[in-house]
Amino acid sequence: MGGTNAKPGEYQEPDLPEGQLEVRLSVYKLSMTGMALVDSMSAGLAGAYHSGTVIAGEEWSYGGHDDERSTGCYRSTPETNDEYIFYKRIIMGRINGTREQVLRKARSLAMLPEWIGSRYDLIEHNCNHFSSDLCWHLMGKRIPDWVNETADHLAKQRRRKRAEQGALDVALQAYVAEHGSPNAKQQQQQQQPPRTPRNGTTAMMPHSSDGQHVNGGQQSVPGHRAFVDTFSTTFELSWARGRDQRRELLSACPEGEDPLVLSREVEKNALDAAAAAAVAAARAVAAAARAAAVERAEQPQAGLQAWDNAWARESGPLLRQWREAAVSGELPLAAPGEEGGEARAEQLGAALASASAAAKSAADDATAAAAAALAASQPATTECAVAADSESAATTS
Repeated sequence: MGGTNAKPGEYQEPDLPEGQLEVRLSVYKLSMTGMALVDSMSAGLAGAYHSGTVIAGEEWSYGGHDDERSTGCYRSTPETNDEYIFYKRIIMGRINGTREQVLRKARSLAMLPEWIGSRYDLIEHNCNHFSSDLCWHLMGKRIPDWVNETADHLAKQRRRKRAEQGALDVALQAYVAEHGSPNAKQQQQQQQPPRTPRNGTTAMMPHSSDGQHVNGGQQSVPGHRAFVDTFSTTFELSWARGRDQRRELLSACPEGEDPLVLSREVEKNALDAAAAAAVAAARAVAAAARAAAVERAEQPQAGLQAWDNAWARESGPLLRQWREAAVSGELPLAAPGEEGGEARAEQLGAALASASAAAKSAADDATAAAAAALAASQPATTECAVAADSESAATTS
């Protein structure tokens, strides 16, 4: 008894000088099936853990309930929480203070509105978050990352999706106000159009994105699909590109600075940068899609397929180039036709001219082929007529 390898509930703290206390973490595996062996294996594989912080002979934990006025924090006998399967004890360190002083600090944290039971969230505000905050509050040290790694990963994905959707909603509202009809603006407030596949070349295809796109009877704004598609792909690209930089910043967290605060700050800056890049690229590509829709409408029917093929070939590299420029921080990324967008307007003009030339060439070829076919059929028709006349004359004689 008494060692770090002692059975759950049998650990004895070391004999410390007066005014010094040990802080440790009790880590449990979650009970998923009610079968101890299966639960132990499944929780380990999933990285799903519960934890409580042990101070002065009490284990402090956090859980959820429906009472919006009561804390979700509770105390229990260390390492014996029968709602879970005890897995591991981690000695966090020692702190100075009497039992009363340390417990008073724990209570002050537990009574904060942040830790009311109704605010519990399995992913973003769980028991491990409380354990980490309590350890930081008592000793300026966070619990090991692996304890809450699964939930933290899912929480980061959730925050990223919220940030992307929120930024897109704001940007799209501004875009509709600028380019939509009064009816479209009203519809935009009522319903968001569906997201489109994330591909690199179809975002500026006018016939697939900027015609009369129907959504529950509602017509979209010209360039709308190009805007949404480009926003999404650019946001994702910017977020992915900054992953290594974020890791470097976090690994260099100064001693004494809260790594959680730094992590959230780095994450927020990355999300803000991704949103800014996404808006800039989306505006540029949507402007190109609107111009392409106008240009395509003027092409002869016989040349439309050639126009589409040429436009896809010419606009694909432009989309990628503009998206890269946005992600690299060349902001503001002016759209073609806006101040500062002269270079892109020139690129767009060249792409449109190439597509129109292809359409004209195809239409001319189609006209020539039709004329040749008609001409080829004329002699045969004349010969048939002469032969018929000759046969008629012979019969009469």
